[in-house]
Parts: sequence; structure tokens; C-alpha cells
Amino acid sequence: MITETTDVTGSLYSDSSISQVSNAASQLNRDAFLNLLITQIKYQDPLKPMEDKEFIAQLAQFSSLEQMQQVNQNLALLAQMDATAQASSLIGKQITAVLSTDGSVVSGRVSAVDFVEGKVLLTVGTTKVSPADVTRIEQ
Repeated sequence: MITETTDVTGSLYSDSSISQVSNAASQLNRDAFLNLLITQIKYQDPLKPMEDKEFIAQLAQFSSLEQMQQVNQNLALLAQMDATAQASSLIGKQITAVLSTDGSVVSGRVSAVDFVEGKVLLTVGTTKVSPADVTRIEQ
């Protein structure tokens, strides 16, 4: 059964639209923001439409959200490039690592760097070592 609710501005909302907006808003992404804005416009009181200032403020928030998402993407790319550069600098170096998987100690020269499912792995002999497990680096 769908019930209707009146918000503080006198606008009428149905339970299904409120739950859709609540679920979308919890994801905090661009689509959630647009769904919230569209639902707000769809169910606004025609006799009391949204003020221009409110609409402009919401569009500014949307613009800020877009920019923050772009910054996050760029930071993720930068972090990946940094991890790649740091791991590549270990090629040819003697390392010692304590493997987090079983606690065994691995020593040897890094012969290669692999990228598996977004993670960096150093190749020491036939063993794949996470850079986080490295305890010592020598020339």
C-alpha cells in the first residue's frame, strides 16, 4: 500500500518516491543527486514552485559533486602511478620480506613487477611479494 506524506513545504510525496530517494541518496553519487533533484521538482507544489535561489544552490552543489568526483579519480590515478614508480624502482634490488599470508621470510633480488587486479606484486625468484610485506631493501 502506498501512502502519501506532506513535507514541511506542503509538497505531496508517496512512500515509494521517498524510499527511492532515500536509497539513492545513501549512495552519494551523481545519479543519486539527480534523482533527488528530479523527484523534488516532480512533486513540488505548483502553487509554490522552487525559488530560483534554491535551484541555483542545488545546481552549484551538483557542480561541486562533479568536481569532487573528478578530483577523486585523479587522486586514484596519481596513487596508482606512484605505486607503479615505487615498485619499478625496486627492480634489481635485494629485498627481504615477511609474507603476510603465511609469515615466511623471502629474500632475493626483485626481477619483475606485476600488476594483478589493481595490486602491485614484486617477483622474487618464483614468489610474488606485496610491497607492504617488504622489511628490508639493499643495493
